[in-house]
Amino acid sequence: MKKFKTVSINRTHNRKLFDCGQDDLNNYLQRTARQHQEKGLSKTWVVTNKDEPEIIIGYYTLSLSEIKLTDLNQNDAKHFPNTKLPVAKLARLAVNKNNQGLSIGRQLVADAVLRTRNILNDFAIVAMVVDAKDDHASNYYQKFGFIPLDINPLKLYLPVKTLLKI
Repeated sequence: MKKFKTVSINRTHNRKLFDCGQDDLNNYLQRTARQHQEKGLSKTWVVTNKDEPEIIIGYYTLSLSEIKLTDLNQNDAKHFPNTKLPVAKLARLAVNKNNQGLSIGRQLVADAVLRTRNILNDFAIVAMVVDAKDDHASNYYQKFGFIPLDINPLKLYLPVKTLLKI
């Protein structure tokens, strides 16, 4: 993204103008994202235009989490002990309605994957996970190599070995 930059959310960003068309994602950004970041619960990254750095074009939120071994598909689960497994969670991702269709979502996923890869020298995780809102979102994440869980196709994971190849 040449004219865009990705930065950590802060007080200078105008969160009220953001509208991706989904109230829950708008409300999270407008009311909760910065507070969660200040409390150490998650980290939200926003994409802004370099000429208007206060306007949020898109965002995503990352956190660390755990999943049960049984959450993974059988083929991947056999490689791990029967315990809770550490993961990075792509908790939310949204693009303002005015900027949808410009591959910004793709750039946000790529940035989230890169940031997750960067922690692998210091933290152990087995995958990046995401909860898709619907089938359309699930299909979108599958384009990046995310694998739907057998028990719930709206819950997906990207194994670390795939994450390292992207």
